[in-house]
Amino acid sequence: MFDFQVRAPGKIILHGEHAVVYHKPALAAVVGLATTLRFSMDQTQTLISVHLEALNNNFSVEVKAFNEFLSKFRTKYPTEKSDSTVQLLEEVRAELAKQQEEQLENNSSSKKQKNQKSFISIYYLLAGAVLSSPAKDFKITNGFTLHIDTELNIGSGLGSSASYGVALAAAFLLYARHFDLSSYRDPQNLALISNWAFESERIVHGTPSGVDNTICSYGGMLRFVKGQGFQTINILRPLNILLVDSKVKRSTADIVAKVRHLTETFPEVINAIWNSLEALVTEAIPLYEIFGNSQDDSEKFEKLERLFQINNDLLKAIGVSHPKLEQIFSIAYKRGFFSKVTGAGAGGYVIVLLPDNYAKNEVYWKLKEELEAAGFGVHSTTAGGDGLSIEKL
Repeated sequence: MFDFQVRAPGKIILHGEHAVVYHKPALAAVVGLATTLRFSMDQTQTLISVHLEALNNNFSVEVKAFNEFLSKFRTKYPTEKSDSTVQLLEEVRAELAKQQEEQLENNSSSKKQKNQKSFISIYYLLAGAVLSSPAKDFKITNGFTLHIDTELNIGSGLGSSASYGVALAAAFLLYARHFDLSSYRDPQNLALISNWAFESERIVHGTPSGVDNTICSYGGMLRFVKGQGFQTINILRPLNILLVDSKVKRSTADIVAKVRHLTETFPEVINAIWNSLEALVTEAIPLYEIFGNSQDDSEKFEKLERLFQINNDLLKAIGVSHPKLEQIFSIAYKRGFFSKVTGAGAGGYVIVLLPDNYAKNEVYWKLKEELEAAGFGVHSTTAGGDGLSIEKL
């Protein structure tokens, strides 16, 4: 096996936030920020070691102990195939709980690590990849090391957990010979990666929609409706955007609950907003599909700017803004840029639509400077670019 690097992007919601909860369409796109995983094989190592740089935490397991776990699982479920995800997760949780007890008895300083969801995902995805390997009786013969870092702020609505799950799933499936570097982007293999990343998302979120793991695997832009699957939007090139971090933490579940209460209190008013957001998505899709097909896209860009503004005003009407977000909107508008909430709102990120050649525009640099001076995090990037990538080191 060779050393390699996996890059899995994060995501944003372009249009349709909150309305998607009520079975209205939304548009999602990958961003240019990503989680990076470096896989290093060591013929002399007897440990599987994982270093989570963003969490400043480490995880390790003996290769021998891991293979013993796999052997016990195969014995207990001899007829089960790779879809035995429920049984596998139960056995992984039990195994890690047992290891935690042993660490407590030994006064181990790492006694808390086995309870963390990120470590459960590691153990579970590696076990799943090995158990379902097309190579008969595949097992781990040598130790290896993973270094995982991310450009995505955790818990900010940029799909950091899905990006993490996609990177892990891709690395372990490649390692367990489900595909190679020449075939990992084949549709069936991307679907396999996305499905296992969805299992990781279930560990983190309980009942994920499947949007994040799909867009982080495939890349580009997609339209989705809750319970109805996904439709790929064929765009010609990515959009230029500015991601602005309000640095306001919030609970997505709490915000969704407040919006639900508002919907139940004023159903006709709020349902009219959901219908408007649905119409907005319908208007936006053909603009995204043809944007970039001519030398002068100024008219299309102006229409997208207006849709950004309308979308944002509709979200503000359901109460998901915040004084810090309003400050960002004001700074951007003063400089002639259009912006909107992305995700749950009430904090998190704002996306600002940027024109072509924005870096040559003096007003852009003044916008960036003013936002940074106000204490916001600023990242110029793209929306709708490439998805998962793997390269040999």
